[in-house]
Amino acid sequence: MAYTKKLDFGGRAFKDVLGFTVVHWGKQPWRIVAIVVLALLSALADVLTPLFAGRLVDALAAGAAGKELAWRAATTAFGILACLGLAGTLLRQLVFMNIIVLTLKMMSEIAANAFHRVQRFSADWHGNSFAGSTVRKITRGMWALDLLNDTLLIALLPSLVMLVGATVLLGMHWTVMGVVVGLGSLLYIAVTVGLSLGFVAPAARLGNAWDTRMGGALADAVSCNTVVKAFGAETREEARLARVIGKWRHRTRRTWARGTINGGVQGGMLVIMQVAILGAALLLWEAGKASVGDITFTLTMFFMLQGYLREVGMHVRNLQRSVNDMEELVSLEGQPLGVEDKPDAGPIAIREGEIRFEHVTFSYDGHAKPLYEDFSVRIAPGERVGLIGHSGSGKTTLIKLIQRLYDISGEGS
Repeated sequence: MAYTKKLDFGGRAFKDVLGFTVVHWGKQPWRIVAIVVLALLSALADVLTPLFAGRLVDALAAGAAGKELAWRAATTAFGILACLGLAGTLLRQLVFMNIIVLTLKMMSEIAANAFHRVQRFSADWHGNSFAGSTVRKITRGMWALDLLNDTLLIALLPSLVMLVGATVLLGMHWTVMGVVVGLGSLLYIAVTVGLSLGFVAPAARLGNAWDTRMGGALADAVSCNTVVKAFGAETREEARLARVIGKWRHRTRRTWARGTINGGVQGGMLVIMQVAILGAALLLWEAGKASVGDITFTLTMFFMLQGYLREVGMHVRNLQRSVNDMEELVSLEGQPLGVEDKPDAGPIAIREGEIRFEHVTFSYDGHAKPLYEDFSVRIAPGERVGLIGHSGSGKTTLIKLIQRLYDISGEGS
């Protein structure tokens, strides 16, 4: 069963979930373009802020040598900083307004489509699935989509733009600084992604499976409470649920522990980058290759960079978590429909009440030999018919086919 399988170190879940999300993005292309452009412009405002902060400090430091010129440079830098801050705020607000509309429409469509498919799954599927577990898969996946959209569109992409912009700007001033920041950022992101995909995600997948199973067990016990009471089995049900909760606790603890280790590794890498960048800045200043404004620019850029790098780590963890939470919802898309209408099928209309099978072939899944083959029968309106036959001859199956709990598997109508 899925609950006892070994850890899967593959990335198939990411491909499936991201492919599923991109398909739904394609239904609102212009809104996606607007969100991406606005988010990138907001990130660009953050990239330019340290540059003009450094120029402001340089202008203030040169005030004694040429007060009027320094004042003009200082006020210009100050005005640009104010405009960048205002523009960044307004752009982010526009991003949030657009992503609210995008995500709510996607969540509504996904919920409706999931319900549409679940209603058309086979009777065998419903007989082997907890209703509570199915509901948990859908609702958890819907809210995970909200986190996934936020992470990809308004968090991770702008963060990557900030990292690239910081590397370019620092490299334009000092090549060695650009190399340090660029290589350090790439290494940080590579390690973060590797740990999330290969170390945290497999454990989270198993944790989610047991979370679904716990919800199903609890819903089953509550919905069948009358039967439980009739047999005086309350204690037995509590013991059964306690076993499921124990397994869930073990899986979840492992997921959280791995996430904590991942965060610790990221924190250590940030400390190493901090020492490298600040050390390089001090050496440049000591060699006379950096002014006070340059040092201010470097410090400001580093602290912004550090914040974005921390956020990149958080965004990757959120991406991993949202993908794991959506995995079971996306799996419903791949589940074959047991009872599916033809594209041109109209609404059912019962007029005379006649039941007619014409040359029907039917077999249950896993059975090579058909239960019905070229089977025809007509039951007139108001006619009473008795079904007689040995066990397994198809009496109950006939009723299930009339109710369309199954579709015929071969020719006929």
